[in-house]
Amino acid sequence: MSLRDELLRRRYLLKDVQGRVVETPPQMFTRVAGAVAGVEAEYDATPDQIRDLAAQFFRLMSQGRFLPNSPTLMNAGREDGVCAACFVLPVEDSIEDIFDAVKQTALVQKAGGGTGFAFDALRPTGDLVASSGGKTSGPISFMRVFSETTMAIQQGAHRRGANMAMMSIKHPDILNFIHAKDDQAEFANFNLSVKVTNSFMMALEESPDGPHIVINPRTGQRYMIPRRVGPSGYSLPDLVPAGRVTVPCFSRRDLWNMIVANAHATGEPGISFIDRVNADNPTPKLGRIEATNPCGEQPLLANEACNLGSINLSRFVDRKQGDIDWNGLGDVVSVAMRFLDNVIDLTCYPTAPIQECSLGNRKIGLGVMGFADALALLGMRYDSEAALGLASGIGRFIQDHTHEVSAQLAKERGRFPNWDGSRWDTEAGVPMRNATVTTIAPTGSISILTGCSSGIEPIYSLAYRRRALEGEEFVQVHPLLERIGRSGGWMNDSVRQALLEGTPATQIPAIPSGVAEILVTAHEVTPEWHVRMQAAFQQHVDNAVSKTVNLPSDATVADVDRVFRLAFELGCKGITVYRNGARSGQTLSAVSDEVAIVRGNGSAPRARIRITIGQTFKYRMGCGTLFVTVNRDEQGLCEVFANLGKAGGCPSQSEATCRAVSTALRSGVSPKELIEQLQGIRCLSTAAARKGNSTIKVLSCPDAIARAIEETCGGAKGLPHGTQLRGRHCPFCGHAMRREAGCFVCDSCLHNSCG
Repeated sequence: MSLRDELLRRRYLLKDVQGRVVETPPQMFTRVAGAVAGVEAEYDATPDQIRDLAAQFFRLMSQGRFLPNSPTLMNAGREDGVCAACFVLPVEDSIEDIFDAVKQTALVQKAGGGTGFAFDALRPTGDLVASSGGKTSGPISFMRVFSETTMAIQQGAHRRGANMAMMSIKHPDILNFIHAKDDQAEFANFNLSVKVTNSFMMALEESPDGPHIVINPRTGQRYMIPRRVGPSGYSLPDLVPAGRVTVPCFSRRDLWNMIVANAHATGEPGISFIDRVNADNPTPKLGRIEATNPCGEQPLLANEACNLGSINLSRFVDRKQGDIDWNGLGDVVSVAMRFLDNVIDLTCYPTAPIQECSLGNRKIGLGVMGFADALALLGMRYDSEAALGLASGIGRFIQDHTHEVSAQLAKERGRFPNWDGSRWDTEAGVPMRNATVTTIAPTGSISILTGCSSGIEPIYSLAYRRRALEGEEFVQVHPLLERIGRSGGWMNDSVRQALLEGTPATQIPAIPSGVAEILVTAHEVTPEWHVRMQAAFQQHVDNAVSKTVNLPSDATVADVDRVFRLAFELGCKGITVYRNGARSGQTLSAVSDEVAIVRGNGSAPRARIRITIGQTFKYRMGCGTLFVTVNRDEQGLCEVFANLGKAGGCPSQSEATCRAVSTALRSGVSPKELIEQLQGIRCLSTAAARKGNSTIKVLSCPDAIARAIEETCGGAKGLPHGTQLRGRHCPFCGHAMRREAGCFVCDSCLHNSCG
């Protein structure tokens, strides 16, 4: 079974109550096409017209020319199926409103949606709560409630929910927010983004050393943050009223540098240029846009949803003409627009306010995938002026055509209900069916289904080590390169292995030079070119663009600073960076899964004394209960024992691990290094048992041993400052995940956190 087929079976194909797959991929496309085309009956289409349109929808999807977002593929044609992917929920400043939002989050995520939140309206930490006379615990504490809710909601067999948390740079808790994910165990299901205003960016340029002013959203009072409070863990009483410069306070430069440094270290927070987002808000009379979906490409009003779809550009390359098949692309845009507009009527919305807002604005987001593949087929490097020109041309063509189709749909079906007072409602304005029509989404899973590159991203790697669900590993070359190599007769196992080992294509003799020179990967593209490509598409997109600027592991903080500033200069609405190896103590690579050797001081292990003092920890596992004992002598930790409470599991491997760890501890290897090497390792039985079982907190026996050592040292806070533990791992196969366009992607089994 191919990985594509495994992905379909695991996430998309219908299952019966016993969890057995009951449809084939063609039947899935038939189900979706029929359900979406059936909406035409509401607009007086005849049965023959509906059948013809369903056949068109089926061909587009089955041929890999267009796919909607994952929830549509999963849920269209099912009772109470939610087909929208993106939701933004309001979080207002009262206990009642906050926990109402928590309830709405559970309903949305149960239905398979991703949620975005702005926490600006919440009063700052330490502020007065008049009803009780107490003080509030602040936005970060309530973010934890949303995070725990997400952890408790398993979205069927599909995925666990994803969230976006956003906060204004003017909020008093902004430093706490920037540092919220310093502990990598916290907010694992949240992306973080700081909302930066135009005025801040201008002040940063003109007077960077001026004090940064924050505003209490409850009272409007202005404050400065004194340096004495540190970068996090402060509260409102620690702040200094603006204008009373009696102590050194954090400047605009300080705040910017914190954002940049954290993004360099962990990939977060990202930045949203919120004034630019609201300049394109199509319905300003309904309120400001304060948040986006989890991946950042879809700015939405509170209680608004959006459904997305993407066209596979690699299927529209006319290699004989050396150009895009513009007529074919235009035809697909027209059909895809009708598809997405129908989905608005088809979907079952989780709450009444979401339904009202979504039907009132009828936002859709048609975008593209396979852009890097299309460039390769046309003989263009991703980092070239020709590629930028093509990006701009494609963006302009799709934007113009989608607006024309939306206007035509408005003539047939009526303009969107919230038209009056919208930015379209001008003297010369053409009635539109949809408030917005274009978005560039990550397309993580659907690009795998079509076998193309993701969104507008460059190819991440030319080869990966994949793992099938049965555990078998094999080398998979990027699909386009595999096809080109097979047709040219030069693809073989030695070429695949060389690509897997990271050998540049230009240094593999079997690969023709004309092919090798255009196959640049994400880490070969300089940060400037990443940003320029994002900006080229953004100028022709109603909503926003989801893209990650991939940085090499040796990228500097100054590199991140330049990326963020360039994104603002070039007109991007948001920006995210991810440095190779961020979130972990070692480089994260598509090349191999090798673990670095831990080297001690070269001395022999110290002798074990007769009496040691220790602690025993109990952990639930997939194969029983594991007891881990960590002992110490007068020099520190000295040995570890592990014992399964019942038969089964892998006691010999656990004993071997404990012997090696004990020897390392008595040889001078620091607990920190051992934790880095052991934490995050997964075993299949425990990974499987964790699904739906919140009592299992560890990933494997080695991970439990690492957890016990860490707890003995006083937890993560007891480790030296700056310690980086292993990053995010796939919940299905345990492989390390990488960030791409706001999502976390597993290159081994193809799991994608965004769908």
